[in-house]
Amino acid sequence: MAIQLRTLVISSLGELESVQECNTRFSRDKYVQGVIELDINHIRILGCKEGDTIDALWSLLVTALENFCDGRDFVMPFPERCFVLSLSRLSGGRVVVKLESDVERRVAVGDARDVVEALAKGAVEFFQAVLRTSPKEEWSYRRDLNRATLILTGGCDRS
Repeated sequence: MAIQLRTLVISSLGELESVQECNTRFSRDKYVQGVIELDINHIRILGCKEGDTIDALWSLLVTALENFCDGRDFVMPFPERCFVLSLSRLSGGRVVVKLESDVERRVAVGDARDVVEALAKGAVEFFQAVLRTSPKEEWSYRRDLNRATLILTGGCDRS
């Protein structure tokens, strides 16, 4: 199964840059815009049209992943947009990944462990990059990095 994920930040020039390569200074009160690109089995679930406040989006995604790993529903409304991302379990260790809005619906099926691992790895990579440029008092980024790391290192045995 092919899962591709990357995080892009909208620069001060309005261009998309990889979060690992950008020099954007992150802070919770800056509302930095960006996008998560997520393809599952060659189906684009998230892309440029689903841009939002990127640090809030990743924080919400980590919380939704924790819920999913605890056997609860993964339903994640976007912070500033009318999109909802959800994961629903299927038999055989598979999961339905769905993005819905008032005008669009995208659906892909993947291996639950692979999807959780890809999302958790994306969160870890995002928060590691953000911590390079964020003020030291932004403790919530470190908290979210720790939460995502726990999921990635085996905290989701129920997927």
